[in-house]
Order: sequence, then C-alpha cells, then structure tokens
Amino acid sequence: MKKSIFLGLAASLLSGAAYAHPGHDLQTGFASGFLHPMTGWDHMLVMLSLGIWAARRPAQQGWQLPVLFVAVMAAFAVLAMVWLPMSLAEVLVAASVLVMGGLLLAKVELSKWAQFSLVGLVAAVHGYVHGVELGQSWSSLVGMVLATGTLHGLGWMLGRQQQPWLKATTQLLGGMMMGLGAYWLLA
Repeated sequence: MKKSIFLGLAASLLSGAAYAHPGHDLQTGFASGFLHPMTGWDHMLVMLSLGIWAARRPAQQGWQLPVLFVAVMAAFAVLAMVWLPMSLAEVLVAASVLVMGGLLLAKVELSKWAQFSLVGLVAAVHGYVHGVELGQSWSSLVGMVLATGTLHGLGWMLGRQQQPWLKATTQLLGGMMMGLGAYWLLA
C-alpha cells in the first residue's frame, strides 16, 4: 500500500504537463537536438530503461536492442521530417513509457524476435514523434541520435551492475515509469 501511494505521488510530482511529450524547440541545431533526450522525461526514461533492460538480456542479443532502437528511431524521424505528422503520437509515447517501465519490473522472458519487435515499435513511435518536431533540422536529428545512444549506454552500464540496491532502484524506476505512463495515458 505504501509503495503504491509513493509511486502515485512521485508520478504526479514528476509529470508536469499532462502530455507525455511536451513541445521542445528542436529546430535550433545540434545542441538542441542533443539536449532534448536529456530534458524530455519521456525520452530520457525510455532510453535509460531500454539500456538497463538490454543489459540484462543474454550477451549475444542484448547489445543489438539499443542499436536497433537508434536505427529505427532515426529512420522514422527522417520519415516524419519528410512526411506528415501522426495524430496518436502522445498516446503512443505515453504507452511506450508504460511498457518499458513494465519490462523493468517484470521478470518475464521474451523471445529474441518479440524483444526486437517491441523495441522496434517503441523506437518507431519515438522517432516519428521527434521527427515531427524536428521539421527540417538535420543537425538536431544528429544530436538527438547521439544523445539517445549515450542514454542507452548509461542504462547499459547501470543494468550490468550487480549491487542489490541498484537492482531495487531499477525496480522503483520501472514502477515510477508505469505510473507516469498510465497518468499520461489517462490525462
């Protein structure tokens, strides 16, 4: 009971706007693109959690997940930059935060192809949403891709740690992400 109350309060305090992806000015170049994943809760949480989750996969497939994410995200960002925006973007981003939080909490084993499909879908959503914001700022895209890889790497390092307190912290992060994702979906 206390854990549920804490998670609910934390999600409320951290949420800020009722949108999963509040607008950021990504059309001002490389630095803006690089800083966006570090300052947007949706992007930062999903990137860190993906790195942590991937680090816990078997060695032969774990590293492939962040690489797949960055490639699919960049491809869908380019698609959005040259095509039309998507109307369900906010809902899909909120759902991706919820799903990645669930993956941190769950101790469920997914097949390699299920993992690739899930990561590809989350990457496509984030890439498309961010691509819509980028407009025609290709340097912002480069910055965003590099920052995304950096966050994956940080998450990977955290996920490889064996300290019990750090494992408990990632469980807490997963719970907070589920609460935040659910809040964004309902708001």
